[in-house]
Amino acid sequence: MISSVMFISAGILSLLATWLILVCIRASSAKDIMQRNISLLVSASMLCTLIGILELGFIAATGLVLTLTTVAGFTTFLVQNLYLIGMWKHGVRGLGLLLLPLTAIPLLLLPFLPVTSVTPWVESYSFLETGHLFLSVLAYAMLTMAALYAVMQLLLDRALTQKKIGFFMQAMPSLMDISNYLFVHVRWAIWLLGLSIVTGLAWQWVEMHHFALFNHKVLLAVFAWVTLITLYYLRQKSAWHHNRGSKMVLFAYGTLMLAYFGVKIIQGIN
Repeated sequence: MISSVMFISAGILSLLATWLILVCIRASSAKDIMQRNISLLVSASMLCTLIGILELGFIAATGLVLTLTTVAGFTTFLVQNLYLIGMWKHGVRGLGLLLLPLTAIPLLLLPFLPVTSVTPWVESYSFLETGHLFLSVLAYAMLTMAALYAVMQLLLDRALTQKKIGFFMQAMPSLMDISNYLFVHVRWAIWLLGLSIVTGLAWQWVEMHHFALFNHKVLLAVFAWVTLITLYYLRQKSAWHHNRGSKMVLFAYGTLMLAYFGVKIIQGIN
């Protein structure tokens, strides 16, 4: 009951923050005060989300307990945290017009998911497994941010090509800034996903004394990782195009989502 109230409250706060961003973009004064108010609303949403997943037993005596609800809630918490950092460090306030409503949707839906959504997928029993799970969720959150920038880049590039720059597009950062922010998150996602794969294999060796290299999760995660490394290499060599790079990020994101959630959801349905 408490977790449901917290998730719904977090979703409403995210929507209020979105509305305040619209007001802030249209206003010509008191932008610093507005930005502080936006930060307070997003921080309050993050706090409610954190309370919600903790009430569901996200952290147990043995380590992390991952369910559909706790993973979705914790990923939302991390994504909103990354948005706050970006807003204060780079001024990417306009990103909230896309990001915050997208984070509000799962928060508002979580309380109404079936009972199977709180059934444990994985429960860690060692420090190594806990570290692997934490890195995996952190890598997924970082790639989620990169995917959002990729969507923004595709939308802005299309708007510029068609010469249809509406209010939403005017609120976005420049195409060059979006590209830079995208690859900052891609670089972090490469490191975090790589560490997640290494710690996962190490845990397999310690616990089972062999590597399950042909496990669907391992194969898909490695495939997403290789895709991101290839993209980053092409960018360093300047042998890439905005749209192509964005589509590669979205492809890697979809692959990682399938690795983390796809099979679990299918198994739950069956």
